[in-house]
Amino acid sequence: MLNYLILFPLAAGLITLILNRGGVKIFSVLASLIILALNAKFFFDGINGVDFEYKLPFKIANLFEYHVGVDSISLVLMLLSSLMIFLSFLFLKIEKKAIVSCIFFLEFAIMGLFSSLDGLLFYVFWEFSLLPLLYIMGVYGKDYRPGIKFFIYAFAGSILMLLALIYQAYATYKLLNVFTFDLEIWKNNASAFSFNEQLLLFGAFFIAFAIKAPLFPLHTWAPKVYANSPILVSMMLVAFKMAPFGFLHFCLPLFPDASVYFIPLIAALCIVSIIYNALIAYRASNLKELIAYSSISHIGVMVLGIFSLNILGITGAIFYMFAHGLVTGSLFLMAELLYKKYGTLEISHYHSLARKAPLFTIFFALILLASISLPLTISFVGEFLALLGIAKVSLLYAFLAGFVIILGAIYMLAVFRKMFFMQQDTNLESFSLHTREIITLVMVAFLIFSLGLAPKIFLNPLEKNVNSLVELMKTRAINQENINFLNHIKGENNVRFR
Repeated sequence: MLNYLILFPLAAGLITLILNRGGVKIFSVLASLIILALNAKFFFDGINGVDFEYKLPFKIANLFEYHVGVDSISLVLMLLSSLMIFLSFLFLKIEKKAIVSCIFFLEFAIMGLFSSLDGLLFYVFWEFSLLPLLYIMGVYGKDYRPGIKFFIYAFAGSILMLLALIYQAYATYKLLNVFTFDLEIWKNNASAFSFNEQLLLFGAFFIAFAIKAPLFPLHTWAPKVYANSPILVSMMLVAFKMAPFGFLHFCLPLFPDASVYFIPLIAALCIVSIIYNALIAYRASNLKELIAYSSISHIGVMVLGIFSLNILGITGAIFYMFAHGLVTGSLFLMAELLYKKYGTLEISHYHSLARKAPLFTIFFALILLASISLPLTISFVGEFLALLGIAKVSLLYAFLAGFVIILGAIYMLAVFRKMFFMQQDTNLESFSLHTREIITLVMVAFLIFSLGLAPKIFLNPLEKNVNSLVELMKTRAINQENINFLNHIKGENNVRFR
């Protein structure tokens, strides 16, 4: 069944290529809905204890194994990816078969990446995911140059990751006389690496994932890519949490001592990223750029929550990944709607939109309030738990990271006031939402508030796997001080979220 979930998007992408324009619009919605339903079934089966894992009995090209499996962490992120693709197809009504096919190929890569239990297989899916994005940016983007910068950054990070994977496999061969990229074997022998080896390998993986996240100071490719790329590229870049998943999948379980050692440096990078990008967002004149800088600012909270290395912080960060993908992706959809209607995303162009588009204003306000983590919304739960986990490590880190809420409220409410309520002479035409747009936005609003009010549907399944991850780190650490630190910040066993 897991193989069906991985291969279904690939089949959908191939089928799309032979359809006519009218068929593409209908098929994209139906196929993405089926994939979303499969993901939802997998998630609820996983909650009920069903184990999903598959491994071919032979190596591919005599080099790596097809070994896949999922837990609640990967299932939540797969669910987010399929949800945002479905909402995008429903909202945008895309007719170009090349774009639809590329998005399905991208979904195939993402499903494979989130379920990979072999390091080289993970790398293959990681690299394959770049191809559809680069094609859409190059052919349909406003400016190809940001795409070139994105490719250079991503390629440099990928080379570092590949070198680290090869070294890890070679070290495993020296230890066990077996050349393998199997992550389960690597995790079971993580304590065999010296502290210096951990530092170097951790650094290679961290840089690769920090580029893709993106995290300061490796984020400079992102704002222009978001602003100049087709809306689907912008949405997919924020919806697919590949880099944070990489931190959880590689950095923490494989290099526990290095993860503890680098906490001060990572905290500094995250806090600078939070504040610096929030200040730039306040000065942004383009709506997509503002959303992009806001997104990068909030990513700092996720990464810092992951490296709090305790159940509260990591669980909150994963929940916040889902919230961030949903809310920020929806903001990009709203920006695209304005661009299609008025032909510009310059904030100064818009005035008194509340009079011209009252229903649009209501939905925009609801999503905007979620983006600034208003209590009872989905973002508040994730951000609050992540900050609680960060506070277990350092109250100073939590205090500084908490500025993301204050600064986010300042620039988001300021732009909302300028665009929707400033009384100036304007020639903007009135517009109303289509039925499919209303349906999409109602679904988004429902998820924002239902998961904000009842988050335990995600939190309780996540807690089990996060607890196992923290325990694995503690048993694989080689430095007694680090073991004591992990015991100190771990908190209670089996935290139950109510």
